[in-house]
Amino acid sequence: MSWLDTLEDIRKKNFSKLPMAKRDEAARDVVNMASYACAVVSVSPIPFSDAVLMLPVQSAMVVTVGHVYGRKVTEADAKSLIVELATTAGLGMLARQGIKAILPIFGALLTVPAAFAMNWGIGRVAMEYFRNPGMPADQLRKIYEAAKDEGSAMFSKERFDMFRKSTSAPKEEPVEDAPKKKSAAKKKPKTAVEKVIEGDFTKKLGKHKDVRDAFHGVIHLDVTGVGGGKWTADLTKSSEWITKGHSGKPKLTIRAGTKDFIALVKGEKNAQMAVMAGDLELEPMDLDMAMKLGPLFS
Repeated sequence: MSWLDTLEDIRKKNFSKLPMAKRDEAARDVVNMASYACAVVSVSPIPFSDAVLMLPVQSAMVVTVGHVYGRKVTEADAKSLIVELATTAGLGMLARQGIKAILPIFGALLTVPAAFAMNWGIGRVAMEYFRNPGMPADQLRKIYEAAKDEGSAMFSKERFDMFRKSTSAPKEEPVEDAPKKKSAAKKKPKTAVEKVIEGDFTKKLGKHKDVRDAFHGVIHLDVTGVGGGKWTADLTKSSEWITKGHSGKPKLTIRAGTKDFIALVKGEKNAQMAVMAGDLELEPMDLDMAMKLGPLFS
């Protein structure tokens, strides 16, 4: 189960009859989980890219914390609230990005504890925001500063590595038994993934010449689970981009389970959130390349 699934389960629970101490405990668990997720996102060498990727993580955190305290918050409201709460962390966030701009490789790693502490601070401010509506901004700012120091002391490299491993590891799916051979003349029906790759995915490649020109390289598709398989998308060609199996040296390898891959291509699942949940794995994790391919997964 991913951390996103855990948050979704929490939002299904009824906290209305629990004492405030229990709600606080549940909310702190949510903030802790989201803070490690933000720390994982911060390992990106592109300046300001993590600030963009952190927003859906923090939005999910705020929606869940609001639920714990009996406040219904939509995703749109959560994003607006995050921007409002993050004003207390603006200078600190810019300082982190300054480090990243100067040290494009190692600078990102230096921001990991800072990203955890920053989100822990914002999460604690969100808790107080829902517990005590109408609290003055200067008081929230003091809570943030104290919570940020608390988050710095709480961060654990060991827990970070465990969290990162658990969210990036490809999910195991049941393996389908080998079909019995009925007749040599009978053609094996196409799987759902084959239909999507040869249909929706190929159509999007044909529609988005700008994507093919911008990427201009080979992609290996590695779809795991029932009906999965390996394909190569050669965007250097003018047509017939998809072939079965892996061939050529890839610029990018995309890994996902069958259900997740189909949902991503059909635009039923957010690619950014899928990466965070470990449902979509990119190798290498190059956000510039990933952004170029965005139209193929929307």
